[in-house]
Amino acid sequence: MEAVAVLVPVAGAADADVGAGADAGLGADADAGLGADAGAGLGAGTGTGAAAAAAAGAGANAGAAAADAPEAGPSTFTFDVQQPAAPEAQALALDLRAAQEWTPQILTLALASLGDIDLPPPAQPTAGAAALAALPTLYFVHALDQAGVLQAADTVAGLWASGAVQVPLPDQGQALAAWWRGRRQRLSAGERQHLLGLVFDPRDFERAMGAVCEALVALADNAGRQDLREEVGLQQAAMRLLELCGARLEGAPLAAATDLLAQARAAVAVLSPRALQGAFGVRDFYALVELSARASGAPAGRARPLAERARSGAAILRWLAQAAAQDFTVDPRAAALQTLMADAQRWLMNSEAAGAAAGAGHEQRRYPVAA
Repeated sequence: MEAVAVLVPVAGAADADVGAGADAGLGADADAGLGADAGAGLGAGTGTGAAAAAAAGAGANAGAAAADAPEAGPSTFTFDVQQPAAPEAQALALDLRAAQEWTPQILTLALASLGDIDLPPPAQPTAGAAALAALPTLYFVHALDQAGVLQAADTVAGLWASGAVQVPLPDQGQALAAWWRGRRQRLSAGERQHLLGLVFDPRDFERAMGAVCEALVALADNAGRQDLREEVGLQQAAMRLLELCGARLEGAPLAAATDLLAQARAAVAVLSPRALQGAFGVRDFYALVELSARASGAPAGRARPLAERARSGAAILRWLAQAAAQDFTVDPRAAALQTLMADAQRWLMNSEAAGAAAGAGHEQRRYPVAA
């Protein structure tokens, strides 16, 4: 395959055409604050990533000043433009695509549980069932947002739009362009955090979710044998969690669920190309997310464990929503429940990273991890 040398401009060497606005909706419209803020931390100390960050720190309007600035030598490295997306990004994209089907599947189960009774057409599940059907999807988006995935897409798209990052991409930058142009139609980071924080308030959701996970892990010690006390404990913990979330899902969170999932999928697509990761001097999807997090002062090493926690938590909540749509029964020998036990253990193991993501002011419970 063809190898391409990519030039990442250092401070003072941005392409003048960008500032002039080869694309009027992108270069000329880039927010100056975004480039300056992101450049302060993005790519710091990482070879070519540092060069891109330096250009961003010079301001999103660097293109306009580049004509009078002395030319500086660009950093050069080589990679294959046609390389596929990183495996971890592909896996996450597949999980998010599958999540599109969760809500209709759960609603179908809820409708089927009504049985053969006479209802005015069309038969509809209860409002509570419809709300709980969106619970795993909303949690998936919320937890990925905590991991910094959506914010990283904002930062990277802003740097690309300002001309600070110049790299040939397999889609010619269409995903970046679409993300940047649609930024004013999406909920902002603060709006997302407020809306989803209403449902997944760490002050009580973490405790309730932790109780479910601990109950699932306890079942793993029974080697598939029935244990009435632990099974009832799991049912009670599950119902407490569902009642807690069900009361908060109605209204804006439920209405926004489809759009938020679409935004999470688009953010993963924006950050997936290996070429883009290479332009910032990193070698995988989560390292690129981590670079963006540095600009906001977030602790390092959280993106991957939080994304793993997002997958595990979403799987558990999907199972709970399906169970709520049917008669809640626990079969410790079921293969699906065996998988959930492992998901519960992973969720608990990554609780410390989630506590840091929640920020100050919210007390976090530390869960014991089974040996």
